[in-house]
Amino acid sequence: MKSNLRLIGGKRIESPNNIFTRPTTLRVREALFNILKNRVENSNWLDLFSGTGAISCEAYNHGAKKIVAIEKNKINSKICLRNLLSLQDIESRKNDIDVICKDVLIWTKPNYRRYLSPEIMDLNKFKFDYVYLDPPYHVDFHELVLNQIFSCNFLKKESIVICEHSPNLYIKKSTLWETIDVRDYGQSRLTFLINVQHA
Repeated sequence: MKSNLRLIGGKRIESPNNIFTRPTTLRVREALFNILKNRVENSNWLDLFSGTGAISCEAYNHGAKKIVAIEKNKINSKICLRNLLSLQDIESRKNDIDVICKDVLIWTKPNYRRYLSPEIMDLNKFKFDYVYLDPPYHVDFHELVLNQIFSCNFLKKESIVICEHSPNLYIKKSTLWETIDVRDYGQSRLTFLINVQHA
C-alpha cells in the first residue's frame, strides 16, 4: 500500500499501489480549494468516483459540513473511509460522512433509490452545494453522468458541479448546465458547471 499521497497541509493518507487509481494531484487540489476559499465551510459535498477520498478529505479539512463519497471499487472505498476517519476531530463528526460502495452510473440515475446512513440525510429533502466528478480519464461517460446529475433532485439552484478530466476533453454545451469556468493544470482540467436555472 502506498502512503505517499499528501493532503494540503502535509498529512499523508493511504493510496493503493495499482495502475487503476489516479488520485487528484496536490497541485489540482490546492488550486481547487484556493478558488473555492471559505465557501466550502458548512457546505454539503458529494464526491463521485472518490477513489482514495483525497478530495473528500480536503473538503472536510476546509470545513464542509456533510460529505458523501461514492466509489464502486471495494478496496478503494475502504481506503477512502479509512482516510476520512484518520482526519482531525473525526470522532465527533463520524455521522457527517458517508462512503458508499456503488457504481456512480447507477447511483446518479434520476429515479434510483439512494440509500444513505440515517445520520446523514434524506435525499428527498437534502441538497448538495458541491459535486466533484472525477471519472477515469480514458473513459467517455462524463456527459452521461453530468446529464444524470443535473436531472436529479439533489442539486440546489446555486450548486456547483466540478468535473476533473483530461485537457483533451471538452464538455459540450447543454440545456441542463452552463459552464462558468475552465482551468488547466498540466494533465488535468477542471470544468465548473452550474444549473441553467441559476442563470
